[in-house]
Amino acid sequence: MRFIVADWGTSRFRAYVVEDGAIVDRVASDEGVSALKSGEHAGVFRRHCGPWLEANPDAPVLLVGMVGSREGWVEAPYATCPAGADDIARALMAVDLGDGRRGHIVPGLACEPQPGAVDVMRGEETLVLGTGVADGLVCLPGTHPKWVEMLGGRIERFATYFTGEMYALLRHHSMVGRPATEPEDPAGFALGLEAAQRNRCGAERRVGLLHLIFGARAATVTRRLSPAALGPYLSGLLTGDEIDGAFSLFDKPATLTVVGALHRAELFAQALSRHGVETVFKAPEEALIEGLRRIVGRLDQVRSD
Repeated sequence: MRFIVADWGTSRFRAYVVEDGAIVDRVASDEGVSALKSGEHAGVFRRHCGPWLEANPDAPVLLVGMVGSREGWVEAPYATCPAGADDIARALMAVDLGDGRRGHIVPGLACEPQPGAVDVMRGEETLVLGTGVADGLVCLPGTHPKWVEMLGGRIERFATYFTGEMYALLRHHSMVGRPATEPEDPAGFALGLEAAQRNRCGAERRVGLLHLIFGARAATVTRRLSPAALGPYLSGLLTGDEIDGAFSLFDKPATLTVVGALHRAELFAQALSRHGVETVFKAPEEALIEGLRRIVGRLDQVRSD
């Protein structure tokens, strides 16, 4: 099976030709969704992928990520959980590629992780399907980490955390992170995890994350925490609090699949080991291609239904 895919995020455009699960050609640019104006997406896609369309006239074309957002090419309504590859294939949004060719935008998912709450994702659903996890928990660390519960090969529900963006705000745009210096002392990450753990274990006297965040500054200005350790400390504190929140919402597994960049995934493994949870890594690109392969494989069945 051969297909063409554009993984179109906020800051980057990446496209691939995939054959039998392997990438045989690729292209990338900085023309992410945030860099484009309305009406520019078709031209960017044709410029990068036009030769592939001509050389592969029968290949399905899938577009995944923020390309289906309000700021993207065409807004694709979210599919709803629980959802598997069949449900996502049925919800694909057609888009005109020109010269009579059509592509399909993967819609993303919406769910209620708990009564009265709402959460959304675009692109991560494809990565999760590509992990091959049928029953269990998958985590995608990053700017907005996702925790995803899989049941029977379908995405049952998920929860998003503000961890990465909050770290960036604290580290670079607040008085808390102002004293931080580089090169960083990685030992600060474990100290942050310990602070989050103390807060969790003293549940009847929890001081709350906001107090702990200010405490990072207080520890630095009183020289109990070195400026070099401050950045990693904040990362560990936020990561530990995120994991605590996730394990209060989802059953804690013996093994957790983590999809993400190796450095961040290794830090997550360090944090998860404090909970007695083993980590299995999955490379994002590998998960993306496998997830898309599963969705493409459902297209003919969906069209015949």
